[in-house]
Amino acid sequence: MSYFPSPVPPERPKSKSSKKLWVVVTVLAVLVILMLAVPELALLLGLLLLIVSLIGLVLGKLPFLRIFGRKRIAALTAGSVLITIVAGGFMDTTGAANAPPSADAAPTTKVSETPTPSPSPSTLADFIGETCEGDELVMEQASEKLYCDEGATNALVWTSQGDHDKSVLAAKQEAEKKAAEAKAAAEKKAAEKKAAETKAVEEKAAAEKKAAEKAAADKRRAEEAAAKKEAQKQAAKEKAERAAPEAYTPPAKAPSSTSYANCTAVKNAGAAPIYQGDPGYSRKLDRDGDGVGCEK
Repeated sequence: MSYFPSPVPPERPKSKSSKKLWVVVTVLAVLVILMLAVPELALLLGLLLLIVSLIGLVLGKLPFLRIFGRKRIAALTAGSVLITIVAGGFMDTTGAANAPPSADAAPTTKVSETPTPSPSPSTLADFIGETCEGDELVMEQASEKLYCDEGATNALVWTSQGDHDKSVLAAKQEAEKKAAEAKAAAEKKAAEKKAAETKAVEEKAAAEKKAAEKAAADKRRAEEAAAKKEAQKQAAKEKAERAAPEAYTPPAKAPSSTSYANCTAVKNAGAAPIYQGDPGYSRKLDRDGDGVGCEK
């Protein structure tokens, strides 16, 4: 077997770094196209790429993009920053160009640089009553002035200094009148509210007083009824005591030495019935304790 080298040199494998470079170039080209067509999306992708590259700078690699080394990641970061700035500038430019005029913006008025010839002294009064364009306009000649005010027909017309002062004074008086009326109405409303609150407090106090008086009257009537009932009860008791027969109280007799063994002895002695206080009376002879013994 021969080991001589082949006359045809072998093909060199393509470098992986060149493939990565093409990938990065392709991504940047897509971002540039998006930046021109849709700057908002390009700005979003640029910010996303910037965040990813910053993470790669911290880690020193981006494995999912197969980019290793801080120098390459730093280049990617710089590119993403540039894309973000350019896309933001494109977005501001296109947004300002396409933005509709603001409704709150004050309309601009083109003022002619050519001065309006001042009327002659004999014709200044001729402008009184003529229509004008804005209530901020003033026509002036020497010490005389004409003002663009609202006339009787609600149209703007030129008026003299005196009429302008009168209208300003009238407007001020009208505003003061409305303010005074509003203040008077507010004070009246406050007074009515206070009066209503006072009335409610008085009614509540009157109701409480009436309830207290009623409770006191009920208590007094109950006490009187109880006293009357007790008096009736006491009277009935006294009447019953007066109607009951009085118990016999035998007269007190001098003590003696007579004694009886039983009622038979009392009867044999002829002393039956024997009363309490009689000689020989004892409790054993009076079974019912009524003061009379040997009744039968």
